[in-house]
Amino acid sequence: MKTVKLLKSFGQTHSAVGIMLHVILLESALELIPREITQLKEIQRNASRRGKKPGELLLDQTHHGRSMTQLERHERRGRPDIVYLSLMSLLETPLCRQNTLSVYVHMQDGRIIELASEVRLPRNYNRFIGLFEQLLLVGSVPPDGTPLLRIMDYDLAQLITRIGSQSPRVTTALMVEGGHPTSFLDLQSFFLERRETPMIVGVGAFPHGDFSKRVSELFETQLRLDSDVMMAWHVCTEVVWAYHGALERAQHIH
Repeated sequence: MKTVKLLKSFGQTHSAVGIMLHVILLESALELIPREITQLKEIQRNASRRGKKPGELLLDQTHHGRSMTQLERHERRGRPDIVYLSLMSLLETPLCRQNTLSVYVHMQDGRIIELASEVRLPRNYNRFIGLFEQLLLVGSVPPDGTPLLRIMDYDLAQLITRIGSQSPRVTTALMVEGGHPTSFLDLQSFFLERRETPMIVGVGAFPHGDFSKRVSELFETQLRLDSDVMMAWHVCTEVVWAYHGALERAQHIH
């Protein structure tokens, strides 16, 4: 299977040491087409056009919406574009280039995708889809050598614990509609006051509904950035630039 080129040069995957902002895309609507609908005509036609087996394709509401109605919780599934746009807003930033940011994708089945700090995802959406189909099929990309994307063998609670083990204290914040009203400047101040500790921020990457209780209870602080519903990639953008601004303000303090 051909591997999409991910970055200019290969390097080691990131360590949590020295990275202060950790963004987790939570309950992401990212999965391969489930076996129970692979035989449906809509799925078969799309697989034929792609030249792949149905179970090798990402579930996508755009192409599989009618078939998805047969799945449980279908309204929360099949939106890989949310992950794509959110990752683009996170990885194409100074924080990522300065190795101050780490990014993870938490899927609805509980698995965690870790992205190496130097990964450069394809900007073309179709190439992104092919890349993540490969990842979910084989577990890491590239499949040989140092992985730049990989599915980890721990869950969300364990990930938060692992990040927290690098420091005596860690701050966890969940961006959620029902959270404490927080302006962009409030968020910047929130980060500034906690700049000496690792910051874990959770952002929902599903189209509809609320966070599951088992996810929301892992975060000590819940914040709302706007009275209206915000897209996940807009939230990611505000988080990254608020943190970037907090670091700049911290330099003036010193």
